[in-house]
Amino acid sequence: MEPATTVERRGLYARLVGAAWGQLAEPVRRLHPAGSAVRGAGLFDVTRGGSLAARLLASLMRLPAEGRGVPVVLTVGPEGAGGERWHRDFDGKTFVTHQREHPPGLLADRAGAVEMYFRMEAEGEALIYRQAGVRLRLGRLRVPVPRALAPRIEAREWAEAGDPRVCVRVSVGAPLVGPLITYEGKIGLEAAA
Repeated sequence: MEPATTVERRGLYARLVGAAWGQLAEPVRRLHPAGSAVRGAGLFDVTRGGSLAARLLASLMRLPAEGRGVPVVLTVGPEGAGGERWHRDFDGKTFVTHQREHPPGLLADRAGAVEMYFRMEAEGEALIYRQAGVRLRLGRLRVPVPRALAPRIEAREWAEAGDPRVCVRVSVGAPLVGPLITYEGKIGLEAAA
């Protein structure tokens, strides 16, 4: 068991990935530092689902517009006791989530009243977000959303050999509607803020 001081110095993602943290590509680890802010920028391809229902739901959820080479700015900063605030700007359209550790060893990622839970795993040098549940936050109450009704998110971060940028791919889908949005691109990290 690690001494308490070592555990406290580890960042949110390092704690959640555990012993496999060291096998992740170095640019991926730099995106998730302990207790300091990071900022990055890149170009992403954003695709929305093809059905009318998917496009309407994506608009209602205020998801980014479709486009190729969309400028994206990402700012990640510490928040609360060991949590993080993720601010994504897709060409002027912002999307903010608040992340924290949720027992037992899950990442809780909250946007508005929806809180998604993920197991963070290393797959080779890539970081994989494995969805483990969804809850609606109603004040202090958290109501589980049945799997059959829950949105599905698949996410992955990795780096290509010799490239200091972080490759990101995120897909979001909804039951009965299908794919809502997929965004994929590379984030070049700036110096820590």
